[in-house]
Amino acid sequence: MVGELEIEPIAGSLGAQITGMQASRIDEGVAAQLRKALINHHVIFMPGLAPTPLEMREIASLYGPVDAHPYLPKADPEIPEVDILDSSTTPAADVWHTDMTFVADPPLAALLHMVDGPEVGGDTMWINCHAVYDTLSAPMQAFLEGLTCIHDDAGQGKRKAEHPLVRIHPETGRKSLYVNKQFGRRVPQLSRPESQNLLGFLFRWQEQVKFSCRWAWRNGDVVLWDERVTLHSVVDDTAQRRVLHRCSVLGDRPEAPASAPTWPRHEADKMASSGYFGFGGYEF
Repeated sequence: MVGELEIEPIAGSLGAQITGMQASRIDEGVAAQLRKALINHHVIFMPGLAPTPLEMREIASLYGPVDAHPYLPKADPEIPEVDILDSSTTPAADVWHTDMTFVADPPLAALLHMVDGPEVGGDTMWINCHAVYDTLSAPMQAFLEGLTCIHDDAGQGKRKAEHPLVRIHPETGRKSLYVNKQFGRRVPQLSRPESQNLLGFLFRWQEQVKFSCRWAWRNGDVVLWDERVTLHSVVDDTAQRRVLHRCSVLGDRPEAPASAPTWPRHEADKMASSGYFGFGGYEF
């Protein structure tokens, strides 16, 4: 067994750097430490790990079944679960988001390996959504727990899902705010102006710097994060190319707190669902 990993927090709200790890030597002891680190820190950084696509898939699979994206190019044709993200062909994801919240069972975790990046710039930031929820007032927390949000894929494929605004982490039972500016559209229990104003407030609240950590990439670095309790965004401050390998771990259906009230849908939501008018969420 490889010994204890060195785990050092990098920011006050979330994120920890792990050293003493080798991608080719991950036994059950190391796997247990990695699982615990993700629960405790939400984002874990492994500088210079430089895994092969096979090793990358094996690390991701410690957390569950690994997804195979049907459309993205592959790092290795024999390993379809490891995708290539290339900034020369893919727009920068520089809006705070959680991946694919427009599906019923969004990803559990994501793993990124920087293969070829700029010397300066192109960092990535993450936000701790447990902390976002915890710092809201008790009346606001209680109000949000009875609400849901409609998420869609911004018209790319007309995929849509409805999730609670407050979700329970299935492993810890902790509550977190579960909404994001890129895919969150409307709160169906509220009128149109109520929904827009509430989502606008929540997006501004969760994007405070105090909830965040930031990573300056170097080639070979690997980052793993819990999609259930974080937001992330690229810092789009360079025109230089970024090439990364990516794995996504299949997730579970977000669940609201057991004590959450159930509110009926607002009449305006029925018109929105029928296409009577555009019932957007936050206008940005």
